[in-house]
Order: sequence, then C-alpha cells, then structure tokens
Amino acid sequence: MNTTQLGVSHGEWLEVNCGKMPSEKNCKLVIMAPSGQEDDLLDAAVAHAIKTHGHKESESEALRKGTREQVETLTL
Repeated sequence: MNTTQLGVSHGEWLEVNCGKMPSEKNCKLVIMAPSGQEDDLLDAAVAHAIKTHGHKESESEALRKGTREQVETLTL
C-alpha cells in the first residue's frame, strides 16, 4: 500500500515513532499528522504513552515536551 491508497496528501508531515523511544514493550507504533497539526499529533502520542506504556497523567506536560523533541518532519 502506498500513501495515495491511504489518502495521504503530498507535502510536509510530522511523525512520532514510538520504536525510536526506550520501551520494554518493543512498541513500533508510528503516528503521523500534517505539519499544521502538531498539537493533535502530540495529544495522540501522549495519550498513547499514558494508556499503553503506563505513564501517569500527571506526567503529561513532561511527556509532551519530550515527545515534541522527537517529532520528525517528512516530505511525501
């Protein structure tokens, strides 16, 4: 499957790759969003970290900051 089949438009996208972060679960989730939706991307990534990896809701601001540092820009 390619990006066209997924309905993903060309342009700049932001990506957070859970596989690049330390994890006992060996998680490989990749979350992407158009470049104008960084806040939505961070919301989704932090929610994933809390629900799946056992981080605490009280850590959400620190998680958000750390995740923001891991965001990569892709050009499709």
